[in-house]
Amino acid sequence: MKHSNIFWGTLLVSVGFLLLFDRLGMLSFDWWAFGKLWPFLIILWGVSILPVQGIIKIILALVVAAGSIFMYSQNAEPREHRKNYSFHFDDEDEYNDTTTYRDERIDQSFNEPYNPEITKARLEMDAGAGSFVLQGSTGELIFAENKGFGNQFNFKVEAMDGEAKILVKQQSDIKLGKNQGNKFNLMLNTQPVWEFDFDIGAAEFDFDLSNHKVSKLDIDGGAASIELKIGELIPETDISIDAGASSIEIRIPAEAGCRILGTTVLSSRNLDGFDKIDKGHYETANFANATQKIRIRVDAAVSSFSVIREE
Repeated sequence: MKHSNIFWGTLLVSVGFLLLFDRLGMLSFDWWAFGKLWPFLIILWGVSILPVQGIIKIILALVVAAGSIFMYSQNAEPREHRKNYSFHFDDEDEYNDTTTYRDERIDQSFNEPYNPEITKARLEMDAGAGSFVLQGSTGELIFAENKGFGNQFNFKVEAMDGEAKILVKQQSDIKLGKNQGNKFNLMLNTQPVWEFDFDIGAAEFDFDLSNHKVSKLDIDGGAASIELKIGELIPETDISIDAGASSIEIRIPAEAGCRILGTTVLSSRNLDGFDKIDKGHYETANFANATQKIRIRVDAAVSSFSVIREE
């Protein structure tokens, strides 16, 4: 058995049990507190490369996982006693400590009028946990609303020479404790050619871009659920995804030529209609001659990865 299989498999089982116990109300799980157990990763990696029989490695790995879960549960603060602590840093780097309770609801909305002179638009989003959904199109350049009990966002638009740059950034608060999450809904104008740069962390991400002209899309995600749909309104689209323990599904037009490059460690793949050219290199048979080309680069670990060609 490969060393990496033991390492990643046990890590996935451990995180899975912590998430399950969280859903059952047995403990309160958050990534910040889990990060304190980083020595567990070193121990687990050491177990995976020990020169002993496979069954002994598995037993040792499970013992380490059980011990780490026990340590986490002993150090985790009970759910009913926890608050979210926000740390703010201003321009002079002075330190302020404020407390935000989880029952404080957030309700934000933002819109920017559309100028017909804008032919290109770029959306950059820096966000943490939550649900992010593209709900369709709008006559404005952008309309967004953010609701829930998580983080607030800052919005900024810069426009010059027919191009617009939209910055959506989570406020620089570090939240400790259970985050009930945000629902971030978005609508975009269909006229410009769009570029996207998303840093979304552990999130649900559902963008149906079939009615939008997308030239470039970059996603840097953690433990995310990513669903994308690309239309046939532009000749070339480049997609780049760097994700951790994620589920990734990309839907593309059946007639489009598509090339996939990258690595998916310990991942399940669904690439029907693709030919394997080389290790980590897949193409549709019509890629060279297709009038529409979609290039996908993906670097994912412990993930499911699918590219579906739709009629």
